[in-house]
Amino acid sequence: MKTIPPAILAAVQELLDQDDEPLYRGELTELVEQVMQQRSQYLEAAHRFGTPQYLFEEPRLRAQIDRFTAAFAREGLVARTHYAFKANPTLSMVQAIQRAGLAADASSGLELELALRCGFTRIVLSGPAKTDEELELALAHADRVTVHLDSFAELSRLEALAARHQTSIRAGVRLNTQGHGLWTKFGIPFTALPEFAAQAAQQRHVHLEGVQFHLSWNRQAGGYLRTLSELGPALAQSTPPGGWRFADIGGGYYPEDDEAAYPWLTRRGRLLSLLGLAPAEGPPPDWDLSYLLHPVQPIEAMAREIMDAFQRHLPAGLEMWLEPGRYLANQAVHLLLRVADVKTPELAITDGGTNLLGWERLEGEHTPLINLSHPSLYQKPCRVYGSLCTPHDLWGYACYGEALNPGDILMLPAQGAYVQTLAQRFIKPLCQTVALDLQGELRQVAPAETLKDRYPQLG
Repeated sequence: MKTIPPAILAAVQELLDQDDEPLYRGELTELVEQVMQQRSQYLEAAHRFGTPQYLFEEPRLRAQIDRFTAAFAREGLVARTHYAFKANPTLSMVQAIQRAGLAADASSGLELELALRCGFTRIVLSGPAKTDEELELALAHADRVTVHLDSFAELSRLEALAARHQTSIRAGVRLNTQGHGLWTKFGIPFTALPEFAAQAAQQRHVHLEGVQFHLSWNRQAGGYLRTLSELGPALAQSTPPGGWRFADIGGGYYPEDDEAAYPWLTRRGRLLSLLGLAPAEGPPPDWDLSYLLHPVQPIEAMAREIMDAFQRHLPAGLEMWLEPGRYLANQAVHLLLRVADVKTPELAITDGGTNLLGWERLEGEHTPLINLSHPSLYQKPCRVYGSLCTPHDLWGYACYGEALNPGDILMLPAQGAYVQTLAQRFIKPLCQTVALDLQGELRQVAPAETLKDRYPQLG
């Protein structure tokens, strides 16, 4: 045991006493149990189509949509749900969202074009620094698109383009709150709304109808409640000629219980590591195979609080627009892998690498790794790596399974948000996508990447 001077120990203890990380110790057993109930379907997908694969499960997506829209349903309040394409813009996901009857939230010209071609009839175009080409695409489909303006300059540019094309378009304006960290890059301050509304009133072709704000990674309703209380007075100070029609409160609704934190990466764990009282990386010897979970407010309770605040603070009759992405998409896509090599009973390598996630995310957070071939509801310590030529290619430090054998099918569930979007061609190609439809049928919807896909100039 390393000897630490008492003064340093006292300072460390003071820091730990101030630890306000809202975490509790446990395991994601409910998610594991859900996987076990459909284990035969997942194994069939792996055996029929091979691995690695993204398995898109439309019934699970539809269940998330139904739960979310039901949570935000209230008599006397119009709530419109726009799916945030940036969470997962793969064609199978987007087409399923459209079939479910949702609207679209596009944050680029590529996403806008996809929404239009997939038949969405209600679309918002958001995001900063929109190009003229993106704005002109919105203008060409002004019957379906509302543009969320990000600045005074963008208002002027959109007006000039609309005048040139002799058309009109509906618009909102994005607002940011002071002290919102990196998110202050978006929109205009609440205090600038009166000036913006006055300038918008002078435009002949751009019709300001609403406001938008966005808060991310919300596990509780508090951020929405504080922002709605600020928004009410701001709207009262400035009204466009046609009045306010909607308030878009963005996305950021977090799914319940699908990821956890490694105990040794908390503030306490990092301090112990810096002091030499715990390993510099990886689990300590006394790890009990449990993780630290973030308490997440169920969407039903969060929605009640948000709707109460919306109706209390904002003018009567406003439509509530919502932009969920992660909440809808995350539980609908899983990653299936095959054990390609077993170095020791506690160390295995799979046929897919973490380039399929986009970055080394699982070094910092945990999602259950489940052995579908030899399943168990209990974890065993091990190290499971991917097939990339880098030591950071890690899938996890434990696996729900009896053992690890060559050929075993492993599953990383709930990987539908910001995974396929961020997947990268690092060393290995991108993998295929298989869909499980509402009738329970499996089919390949996107093949694995080939050399021709990667280098089309080779012919």
